[in-house]
Amino acid sequence: MSGASAIEGQQHTVDSRLVAAYGFVPNIFRAQMNVERVVDAEACLIEAVFGAGKRLAVPVLHVVAQVRGSNYCSALFPSGDVHDPLTMFVVKLARYGPWISKGDVEELRVTGINDGEILHAIAATALGQMLCTLELGLRPALDVELSPGGAIELPKLRVPAGPISPAGPYLNTETTVALGIDFRPCAVLREQFGFVPNLFKIQADSPELLEAEVRALELVLFPEDHLSRVQKEFIQLTLAAANFSSYLVALHSQVLQVLGVSRNDSDQIAGDYRCADISKADKTLLGEIRKLACPPAQFAAFDKQALCGQGFTEAQVVEAIAMAGLANFLSALQFGLGAVPDFPLRRALSPRIGAKDLYPSSADARPTFDARASDDPDAGLVARVQQGETGAFEDLVRGHTRRVFGTLHGILGDHDQARDATQDVFLKAFEHIGKFEGRSKFSTWLTSIAVNTGTEILRRRRQLDPLDTDGEENFRPRQVQGWAEDPERLFAASQVNALVRDAVLRLPHKYRVAVLLRDINQLTTEEAAEALGLSVPALKARVLRGRLMLRESLAPHFMRPERTNA
Repeated sequence: MSGASAIEGQQHTVDSRLVAAYGFVPNIFRAQMNVERVVDAEACLIEAVFGAGKRLAVPVLHVVAQVRGSNYCSALFPSGDVHDPLTMFVVKLARYGPWISKGDVEELRVTGINDGEILHAIAATALGQMLCTLELGLRPALDVELSPGGAIELPKLRVPAGPISPAGPYLNTETTVALGIDFRPCAVLREQFGFVPNLFKIQADSPELLEAEVRALELVLFPEDHLSRVQKEFIQLTLAAANFSSYLVALHSQVLQVLGVSRNDSDQIAGDYRCADISKADKTLLGEIRKLACPPAQFAAFDKQALCGQGFTEAQVVEAIAMAGLANFLSALQFGLGAVPDFPLRRALSPRIGAKDLYPSSADARPTFDARASDDPDAGLVARVQQGETGAFEDLVRGHTRRVFGTLHGILGDHDQARDATQDVFLKAFEHIGKFEGRSKFSTWLTSIAVNTGTEILRRRRQLDPLDTDGEENFRPRQVQGWAEDPERLFAASQVNALVRDAVLRLPHKYRVAVLLRDINQLTTEEAAEALGLSVPALKARVLRGRLMLRESLAPHFMRPERTNA
């Protein structure tokens, strides 16, 4: 068979699997056809999950799509009946995966759900996380064959506040059934990893599912015709840390050591990739991929153009998104199964402290996965909006319009543009408020949307330096004389004149935004850092430098007059 014929045959096989599952080839897969093997991998997983029981899988996938606020996936999987306790389990796994425990599995058993059905639900949830990740990265148009998915009422869960659960395993599986030396998936895993990871061992009772998962690794993780294997392991490690999977952090750190990356370098990538000794292109890659974690780090859309600007090809971008989907699939699988670590963990990640224990040098560098801020004055209104009371959103708009407009006007320096952008910010907030889980104050989350919106407008207007790079390294203030009044106090007292406003607008963008949030909007250091996706020390340094630049610019106008002897 010729090479062209083989490709056509593979295309037919992939298409037939997708048609068997959906009745057509959905756009979410068509968007990846320039790297056909990743579509083949996804089709293998879908076929395995559906093959174990489509009647259970489809409603579970719809629940996951609703939890993630994924309109496309909600339409792709119409709602159906799900056993109530199973729905509760799926919602918890999709939203608060690190807190799944053996007790959750025991509760399902009490209701008559057996371990095979539980494994099937876990795999379907993991598949849902993967597909929702693909939607975030690819943004496919809704297929003409689909109708917008209807919303279903999900069970209300309390945000977990305690420590995460210890490892399991949670299911009663016989790991010797299918792990013979001739079982192909195990041979592949031993060749690639040197051993069979426990995450796969505990699925030995479901050889078809295990075969599909290993096939997905073969098609997505192992090839190096687009991204390198090291780059792919960087993606896996970054998202494992973002998802708070200590098991997968340890696994991918081990793989990177085999590939020649030191333990310290792996630790730095997991803790704060921005400080790692890797190329600017790879930092951009990990920064964009980090936006696809479960849950996303902050309100910021995946920016394909940012990767293309660093020289990544269309095929590499598609492969990176597919890698993110695979990473989130594995995280959900591990949380649901409770795989025992394959080797001792150096320290365990915790959603309440982020990477503080595992990576002390970057304790402030990553947002923590914490409970809803109890002191958020907007919590009640947000809850009402999330329950469908749209009128409550008008109260949120009234309460925050002035701050949002002020932030945008400070960024853009144009009244009309700031007014239009303010409307865009509230539209985005309304569209995505279902994903807001209260890990920060609503005002902080809204400010991050405003900053991202304003920055995007400026990027379209003129080329900006990235916000996460440090420029002006050689800046040294020269005008250090005492001022009649601090310009920050002039801001706070609403005594700003055109001179001061122009000086602020002349600040480099990243310093201007930091000063606006901290000194004018009066956000706390922690809130401003979270809104900008910075560590607290980085935010403090940026504000200080912005203040010094502002003082330098305005010193001639605010210096105290020299006293003269009468």
